[in-house]
Amino acid sequence: MEGKGTGPALAAMGVTTALALLLIYIAWKRPDLHDHMLGAVLGGILLVAVLAGVILFFVLPDNRRPTAFFLTFFVTLTLPGSVFLIARAYSGLRLNSYDLDAPGMPSPLLFLLPYIVVMALLFLRMVSWSMTFEPAPGSHAISAQDLRQRMLVMNSGAEFPFTVSPGKRADEVIVDWKYADAAWLDLMRIHKISSLSRITIRFDETDHTARVHEQEIQFNASGGLDGLNLSFNMKWGAVTFYEHHKETVYGIQIEHGRPVAKLSYSYEFDIREMRDPLLKLTTENGWRFKCVPLFVKWLTG
Repeated sequence: MEGKGTGPALAAMGVTTALALLLIYIAWKRPDLHDHMLGAVLGGILLVAVLAGVILFFVLPDNRRPTAFFLTFFVTLTLPGSVFLIARAYSGLRLNSYDLDAPGMPSPLLFLLPYIVVMALLFLRMVSWSMTFEPAPGSHAISAQDLRQRMLVMNSGAEFPFTVSPGKRADEVIVDWKYADAAWLDLMRIHKISSLSRITIRFDETDHTARVHEQEIQFNASGGLDGLNLSFNMKWGAVTFYEHHKETVYGIQIEHGRPVAKLSYSYEFDIREMRDPLLKLTTENGWRFKCVPLFVKWLTG
């Protein structure tokens, strides 16, 4: 059961489960309430979230903060409806959902908009907190330039699947892993795939924090006698808790513009192969490693 964030994760599981069972109980025992089935819907959503949280709990044994964040997010997402239903079931509140359209009734947006803003701010803070790794015990913080240089030195060997290059800023490095790049022929069509995972790291010497911003770009194309298909996907600012996928494509492979004697191409991507060496180097040199959706310190911490 050891692992950073185990206590908050277990507490979040308990609170979410209790709230889900209470909402389902209201839906079952209080059919006299006009909106009683809302309890079954919200309770079902929370129970599914708990199941996903349990899976995440065991998939990430060294860092269970993402589980706490995930469940807290779903509780806050369903909180307005949950409070509304519980208040109707256990107090004198007699407001029904259809009463919100009655003449003179204030718009629900007056209450929901401030809540959405608070929830967005909470989301940015908590997602960054869930993927924050403190300096290794006994380590001493080196300068930002020294840490940046040590990351750039990672290019000198073939130990890592990625490349590290200087960023546009003096306090920044760019880490790229082009984990899929292939072209092939099959059934009278030519295909092309290209996938790149990029991590941008900025070093803040004021609090010895390396802020990490993730990005992924995927390009797929295929063409033949029946036309051309193109697709482009980009994930920007996503904080990835876990990602691992493996794929094999079959067909006559094309390298440097010419067909070669290969009938398949396989690639595999695991975010840990890219992130863990950077995390280890950072924390062992006395710095905090924080994954953030935005490079805005006052929003993400």
